[in-house]
Amino acid sequence: MKRQGAWRELAVAGGIGRFLLVCLGVWLHAADSLATATVVPALVSEIRDTAYVAWTISLYQIGAVVAGSATARLSQRTGIGNVLAGAATIYGAGCLTAALAPTMAIVLTGRLIQGVGGGMLPSLSYVAIQQWFAAALWGRLFGIVAVIWSAGSLLGPLIGGVFVHLGAWRLTFWSFALQAGLLAGMAAIVMPSRPAGANKVEQWNFFPLLVLSAASYAIAAAGAANDRDISIVEGASGVGLLWLAAWLDKRSPHRLLPEDTLSWRRPVGLGLVTVFALAAATTGFWAHGPLILQAMFGTDPLVSGYILAGEALAWTAGTMALAGIKPEAGRVAIRAGAILVFIGAAGFALAVPLGYFAGIISCALLQGLGFGVSWPSIVHLIVQNAREHEKMLAAAAPATVQTIAYSLGAAATGIAANAVGLAEGITASSARIAGFWVFAAFIPVLSLGLLSAWRFTREEGLIVAASRRSS
Repeated sequence: MKRQGAWRELAVAGGIGRFLLVCLGVWLHAADSLATATVVPALVSEIRDTAYVAWTISLYQIGAVVAGSATARLSQRTGIGNVLAGAATIYGAGCLTAALAPTMAIVLTGRLIQGVGGGMLPSLSYVAIQQWFAAALWGRLFGIVAVIWSAGSLLGPLIGGVFVHLGAWRLTFWSFALQAGLLAGMAAIVMPSRPAGANKVEQWNFFPLLVLSAASYAIAAAGAANDRDISIVEGASGVGLLWLAAWLDKRSPHRLLPEDTLSWRRPVGLGLVTVFALAAATTGFWAHGPLILQAMFGTDPLVSGYILAGEALAWTAGTMALAGIKPEAGRVAIRAGAILVFIGAAGFALAVPLGYFAGIISCALLQGLGFGVSWPSIVHLIVQNAREHEKMLAAAAPATVQTIAYSLGAAATGIAANAVGLAEGITASSARIAGFWVFAAFIPVLSLGLLSAWRFTREEGLIVAASRRSS
């Protein structure tokens, strides 16, 4: 079937309309992330609890990690439409909680609830692509997702910045609560309640989810701990529990992640390691950049927000530029992207402490471009090399692993920032030191991401995987 014919058939069937509705959820997740980063300084100014700044991100990620890991299974059981409506409703409830919060504890509760709902939204887009569209169209559809993500990233800081300038940062959460309510309503009306011809999926083992929740909490606690030794112990415990959750899931008859997730020898495992390492190593500016620059140079949070938006635009440009490349060219794109991410993320360690804004912007653009160039090919190769009965799990896995990585990365930046005294009081001196360590500490992780990207894209490894699947 020709490509144009495939698009026409999907349009008549309503698949494209449903896909775009799923993408509205991607918009909410992307816009909320950077809008929240932009309003954090105003939030801290009113509520005054600097030590828990990282938790505004980490607790969102806790909910997102747990909910996102269950997205594929939930979609199999109840249908993408029901999962989308439920996720939007939960996310909206979290927004309302944060909007009404009188204390940081309530803000963080709202962020956790937001994460439970919002964490499903990116994974749903990849599940929808894998379920509704032919593999030949995946690259272009990943590009559509990237454009919507970029639009959210571009407008998110503007939304947050406008409300901050009006002295009403809480309206940011109110605006997203309203959008979530509209999305939940449209999903309930427009989306099919269950996939056509779907069979009932057996219930999976919840124990890995419980361990994953404990791991996420330990990691978030490590990021907020004032005592360096305690934070290291909690961080190590969290990483150990993450591995245990993945190990338990691998041995479960009803897995949440592909069986090869922990394998350093299989393409699926290597691809997910690449996603994890590169994503974890790029959370520094997102988590602490606006606060550090404001303390050092009085930088308006809106400026920092648009640096982050520039990164998202670069991601989109890279994705769209290579959306139509042949699968065999994907290995080159993955390697080139990993190199760009390495240069950009490591470069922040020099540019931020010096306040070199041209360098900061360049690092953000390189980081975003690197992900944009490599991400569609990473997802495509992971799904291609997954076992036949795990294709849906493989489609959702990169977004889930990315969320886990963001959670771990945000906590690690919190550990680094608090270890150099940022939690004891934000001064230009402490911010400058933190501006180095929250980036430099991730260079070993970036190196792991570069190595795994090389191993993931070895031609002989992919050939072996293909032979194994066909046998």
